[in-house]
Amino acid sequence: MNPRGDLVFQVLDLPPEGIEVSGEVDFADLDIQDDGVFTFPTPLRFALNVSPVQDGVLVRGRLEAQVSRVCDRCLEPSDLAVAVGDVCHHYEHVAGGVVDLTDAVREDILLAFPQAWLCRAECRGLCPQCGRNLNEGTCTCEPSAPGDDEEDDPWGALDDLVVRDDK
Repeated sequence: MNPRGDLVFQVLDLPPEGIEVSGEVDFADLDIQDDGVFTFPTPLRFALNVSPVQDGVLVRGRLEAQVSRVCDRCLEPSDLAVAVGDVCHHYEHVAGGVVDLTDAVREDILLAFPQAWLCRAECRGLCPQCGRNLNEGTCTCEPSAPGDDEEDDPWGALDDLVVRDDK
């Protein structure tokens, strides 16, 4: 087995009916590193059908991964299942060559990662004053009413702008 978990194929070796391949590949082999927001406790699992078609190769299948993601509200890590159930790639003009699925698999799984993530729907986040995780209990900070502090208004400086009409 190659280090990318059999994601590289010799087109000449493919039988006319294609082949079913399944396995695991480490995220590091896909050039996806832990970054403090996402971590990868288990490898990426794949189940693919690789078939020769005319002057190319058709790849269809599924990708699954278990990742840990930092919650956007409370900054605590939580596990997340990421899946791509409709992998489909067509490689043209590869007769007699090599097909490397690494870049396509990498792109597919990265596109499935959430842009925003909450550890749970009722996550209360962090107190904006003291930073306590409100999922673990309440804090002793006094809640401030909106507009109490002019410094909290990031748009307040726009009120002082003068509009000139120089036609």
